[in-house]
Amino acid sequence: MIELPVVQTPSRRIGPRQPVYRHAFGTVYEARADFGTFTKSYYVIDFGPRAGVVAVRGGDVLLTAQYRFLVDRVVWEIPGGRVEAGETAAEAARRECLEETGVLCADLRPLVQYRPGLDNVDNLTSAFCTERVEVRHAFTPDPAEVLALAWVPLESCVSLILSGEIADSLTVSAILAYQCVRMGRR
Repeated sequence: MIELPVVQTPSRRIGPRQPVYRHAFGTVYEARADFGTFTKSYYVIDFGPRAGVVAVRGGDVLLTAQYRFLVDRVVWEIPGGRVEAGETAAEAARRECLEETGVLCADLRPLVQYRPGLDNVDNLTSAFCTERVEVRHAFTPDPAEVLALAWVPLESCVSLILSGEIADSLTVSAILAYQCVRMGRR
Protein backbone atom coordinates (compact mmCIF):
# COMPACT_ATOMS: atom_id res chain seq x y z
CA MET A 1 0.00 0.00 0.00
CA ILE A 2 1.32 3.42 -0.95
CA GLU A 3 1.23 6.10 1.74
CA LEU A 4 0.68 9.63 0.50
CA PRO A 5 1.64 12.66 2.56
CA VAL A 6 -1.16 14.38 4.47
CA VAL A 7 -1.97 17.76 2.93
CA GLN A 8 -4.12 20.22 4.84
CA THR A 9 -7.13 21.71 3.06
CA PRO A 10 -6.60 25.47 2.79
CA SER A 11 -8.88 27.78 4.77
CA ARG A 12 -11.71 28.93 2.58
CA ARG A 13 -15.15 30.40 2.59
CA ILE A 14 -17.44 29.14 -0.14
CA GLY A 15 -20.27 31.39 -1.25
CA PRO A 16 -23.67 30.07 -2.29
CA ARG A 17 -24.20 28.41 -5.65
CA GLN A 18 -25.83 30.98 -7.92
CA PRO A 19 -27.66 29.56 -10.96
CA VAL A 20 -26.40 31.12 -14.20
CA TYR A 21 -28.35 29.01 -16.69
CA ARG A 22 -30.90 26.19 -16.50
CA HIS A 23 -31.93 23.71 -19.18
CA ALA A 24 -33.68 20.33 -19.40
CA PHE A 25 -30.49 18.36 -18.70
CA GLY A 26 -28.96 20.38 -15.87
CA THR A 27 -27.98 23.70 -14.36
CA VAL A 28 -24.89 25.86 -14.74
CA TYR A 29 -24.03 27.69 -11.55
CA GLU A 30 -21.28 29.91 -10.20
CA ALA A 31 -19.75 29.71 -6.74
CA ARG A 32 -17.02 31.97 -5.37
CA ALA A 33 -14.40 30.69 -2.97
CA ASP A 34 -12.38 33.06 -0.79
CA PHE A 35 -9.05 31.55 0.24
CA GLY A 36 -7.89 34.65 2.15
CA THR A 37 -5.01 35.60 -0.14
CA PHE A 38 -7.00 35.03 -3.33
CA THR A 39 -10.52 34.31 -4.57
CA LYS A 40 -11.63 31.96 -7.28
CA SER A 41 -14.87 31.59 -9.21
CA TYR A 42 -16.06 28.09 -10.04
CA TYR A 43 -18.48 27.56 -12.91
CA VAL A 44 -20.08 24.15 -12.60
CA ILE A 45 -22.54 22.25 -14.76
CA ASP A 46 -24.75 19.98 -12.66
CA PHE A 47 -26.12 17.09 -14.74
CA GLY A 48 -27.11 14.98 -11.75
CA PRO A 49 -25.98 11.42 -11.17
CA ARG A 50 -25.30 8.94 -13.98
CA ALA A 51 -25.04 5.14 -14.05
CA GLY A 52 -24.03 2.42 -16.48
CA VAL A 53 -23.59 -1.33 -16.65
CA VAL A 54 -20.98 -3.70 -18.03
CA ALA A 55 -23.33 -6.45 -19.23
CA VAL A 56 -21.34 -9.60 -20.00
CA ARG A 57 -22.45 -12.69 -21.92
CA GLY A 58 -19.95 -15.51 -22.43
CA GLY A 59 -16.99 -13.14 -21.99
CA ASP A 60 -18.40 -10.54 -24.40
CA VAL A 61 -19.39 -7.02 -23.29
CA LEU A 62 -22.53 -5.33 -24.59
CA LEU A 63 -21.73 -2.02 -26.30
CA THR A 64 -23.95 0.58 -27.93
CA ALA A 65 -22.98 2.81 -30.85
CA GLN A 66 -24.01 6.44 -30.41
CA TYR A 67 -23.16 9.69 -32.18
CA ARG A 68 -21.31 12.09 -29.86
CA PHE A 69 -21.17 15.78 -30.71
CA LEU A 70 -17.88 16.78 -29.05
CA VAL A 71 -15.87 14.19 -31.00
CA ASP A 72 -18.19 14.41 -34.04
CA ARG A 73 -18.32 10.68 -34.63
CA VAL A 74 -20.06 7.47 -33.67
CA VAL A 75 -18.50 5.86 -30.61
CA TRP A 76 -18.99 2.59 -28.71
CA GLU A 77 -20.09 2.78 -25.07
CA ILE A 78 -21.64 0.64 -22.37
CA PRO A 79 -25.38 1.23 -21.80
CA GLY A 80 -26.02 3.98 -19.30
CA GLY A 81 -27.55 7.34 -18.57
CA ARG A 82 -29.12 9.62 -16.03
CA VAL A 83 -30.35 8.48 -12.61
CA GLU A 84 -33.93 9.75 -12.32
CA ALA A 85 -35.45 11.16 -9.12
CA GLY A 86 -36.44 8.38 -6.70
CA GLU A 87 -34.26 5.82 -8.50
CA THR A 88 -31.07 4.20 -7.22
CA ALA A 89 -27.99 4.14 -9.43
CA ALA A 90 -28.37 0.36 -9.89
CA GLU A 91 -32.04 0.75 -10.90
CA ALA A 92 -31.04 3.44 -13.41
CA ALA A 93 -28.29 1.26 -14.91
CA ARG A 94 -30.73 -1.65 -15.28
CA ARG A 95 -33.43 0.61 -16.80
CA GLU A 96 -31.03 2.32 -19.21
CA CYS A 97 -29.70 -1.02 -20.44
CA LEU A 98 -33.20 -2.31 -21.09
CA GLU A 99 -34.32 0.93 -22.81
CA GLU A 100 -31.23 1.21 -25.00
CA THR A 101 -30.62 -2.46 -25.84
CA GLY A 102 -33.58 -4.61 -24.87
CA VAL A 103 -31.25 -6.59 -22.58
CA LEU A 104 -32.54 -7.36 -19.08
CA CYS A 105 -29.85 -7.34 -16.39
CA ALA A 106 -30.04 -9.10 -13.02
CA ASP A 107 -27.78 -9.15 -9.96
CA LEU A 108 -25.91 -5.92 -10.70
CA ARG A 109 -22.71 -5.62 -8.69
CA PRO A 110 -21.01 -2.27 -8.02
CA LEU A 111 -17.72 -1.75 -9.87
CA VAL A 112 -16.61 1.84 -9.39
CA GLN A 113 -18.04 5.22 -8.49
CA TYR A 114 -16.34 8.48 -9.49
CA ARG A 115 -16.80 12.13 -10.44
CA PRO A 116 -15.67 12.94 -14.00
CA GLY A 117 -14.78 16.53 -13.06
CA LEU A 118 -13.82 17.81 -9.63
CA ASP A 119 -14.04 21.53 -10.38
CA ASN A 120 -16.59 21.99 -13.15
CA VAL A 121 -18.85 18.95 -13.62
CA ASP A 122 -21.20 17.72 -10.87
CA ASN A 123 -22.06 14.27 -12.15
CA LEU A 124 -21.56 11.44 -9.63
CA THR A 125 -21.17 8.37 -11.84
CA SER A 126 -21.69 4.74 -10.81
CA ALA A 127 -20.74 1.67 -12.82
CA PHE A 128 -22.06 -1.83 -12.26
CA CYS A 129 -21.49 -5.23 -13.82
CA THR A 130 -23.45 -8.40 -14.35
CA GLU A 131 -23.07 -11.73 -16.12
CA ARG A 132 -26.80 -12.42 -15.72
CA VAL A 133 -28.39 -11.02 -18.86
CA GLU A 134 -31.47 -11.92 -20.85
CA VAL A 135 -31.50 -10.86 -24.49
CA ARG A 136 -34.82 -9.89 -26.08
CA HIS A 137 -34.54 -11.07 -29.67
CA ALA A 138 -37.25 -8.82 -31.11
CA PHE A 139 -35.70 -5.55 -29.89
CA THR A 140 -34.97 -2.69 -32.28
CA PRO A 141 -33.03 0.24 -30.77
CA ASP A 142 -34.38 3.79 -31.01
CA PRO A 143 -32.03 5.49 -33.53
CA ALA A 144 -32.33 8.74 -31.56
CA GLU A 145 -30.54 6.92 -28.72
CA VAL A 146 -28.61 3.97 -30.17
CA LEU A 147 -27.41 3.33 -33.72
CA ALA A 148 -26.20 -0.24 -33.23
CA LEU A 149 -25.50 -2.93 -30.64
CA ALA A 150 -22.55 -5.31 -30.42
CA TRP A 151 -21.23 -8.00 -28.10
CA VAL A 152 -17.45 -7.44 -28.01
CA PRO A 153 -14.87 -9.66 -26.29
CA LEU A 154 -13.57 -8.05 -23.09
CA GLU A 155 -9.97 -8.19 -24.32
CA SER A 156 -10.99 -6.33 -27.49
CA CYS A 157 -12.75 -3.68 -25.38
CA VAL A 158 -9.53 -3.14 -23.41
CA SER A 159 -7.56 -2.87 -26.67
CA LEU A 160 -10.07 -0.34 -28.01
CA ILE A 161 -9.63 1.71 -24.82
CA LEU A 162 -5.83 1.63 -25.07
CA SER A 163 -5.97 2.67 -28.74
CA GLY A 164 -8.33 5.56 -27.96
CA GLU A 165 -11.25 4.14 -29.93
CA ILE A 166 -13.30 3.87 -26.74
CA ALA A 167 -12.91 7.20 -24.93
CA ASP A 168 -16.11 7.77 -22.90
CA SER A 169 -15.12 8.12 -19.23
CA LEU A 170 -17.93 5.86 -17.98
CA THR A 171 -17.08 3.10 -20.45
CA VAL A 172 -13.32 3.35 -19.90
CA SER A 173 -13.63 3.34 -16.10
CA ALA A 174 -16.22 0.56 -16.00
CA ILE A 175 -14.49 -1.82 -18.42
CA LEU A 176 -11.06 -1.37 -16.82
CA ALA A 177 -12.59 -1.85 -13.35
CA TYR A 178 -14.36 -5.00 -14.57
CA GLN A 179 -11.07 -6.29 -16.03
CA CYS A 180 -9.37 -5.69 -12.66
CA VAL A 181 -12.15 -7.55 -10.82
CA ARG A 182 -11.84 -10.48 -13.21
CA MET A 183 -8.08 -10.57 -12.62
CA GLY A 184 -8.67 -10.65 -8.85
CA ARG A 185 -7.46 -7.07 -8.26
CA ARG A 186 -9.86 -4.98 -6.25
